[in-house]
Amino acid sequence: MGLLQSAKYNHKANDLVDKSGMKAFTLLFIITITFNTVYGQDLRDIHNPLKELKNGGLLIEDFEGEPIGSLPGGWYNRDLKRKANHPEEALLYHYSIQEEYGNQFLYYNHTDARHLNLPLKERGNLNIYDTPILSWKWRVEEIPEGGNETGDDNDVAASIYVVFDMGRVALFKKVPKSIRYTWSSTLKKGSDHSIFFGNQKIVVLESGNDKVGSGWMQVKRNIVEDYRRLFGDDPPKRPLAILILSDGDSTNENAIAYYDDLILLPE
Repeated sequence: MGLLQSAKYNHKANDLVDKSGMKAFTLLFIITITFNTVYGQDLRDIHNPLKELKNGGLLIEDFEGEPIGSLPGGWYNRDLKRKANHPEEALLYHYSIQEEYGNQFLYYNHTDARHLNLPLKERGNLNIYDTPILSWKWRVEEIPEGGNETGDDNDVAASIYVVFDMGRVALFKKVPKSIRYTWSSTLKKGSDHSIFFGNQKIVVLESGNDKVGSGWMQVKRNIVEDYRRLFGDDPPKRPLAILILSDGDSTNENAIAYYDDLILLPE
């Protein structure tokens, strides 16, 4: 067992209408403000095209070539005001790039909730109709016991959001639509859930402890098909962003998760 595998045990608001929890509300509210008021500004590398791969895919992130122990350089805080690795911001995060057997990846071991945000809307070579398959690897060593993404105990071992342009009206504002792929503590594997007035769809890919400690797992999802199935219409050709979140702050339970190799692939 490696050093990271043995590292463990680091250590609400009222319902809105559908018991989505304050974290879901805060995420959608801040992203709404962000993409209404901030997105046109020069945010350095958000306009950089994604790396094109020989298989026709686009590399979103592989966490290679960055200092061990750091936060990934291309990712921002949730409201896009500064990089996650900004000196004043980095202290708030409990993710870090680590390495095993020559491979670098993103590692989380804590309870605090804080999203990592990779903007995609301005990437000129991105069209999800050409590369609809979102592929990634993840691995979970500890789940926040009792976490439930649909309620006040909104904690999750690992999750990846694909955030799309403004959707349905909520609290008199248009808010983004998002698909959140999760490794849930309690929700049934294979189930879908809808929260925050139908703007966030949760797709539960793994659940509970059955595969905790089983090593890396590769996931592939057709995000165009998932969007059509969940929202009933066609998605924009470019998502607003990809977000990563592991947390256990509502249950005060630790989560340990690993992420790697986020790629968009052709069918």
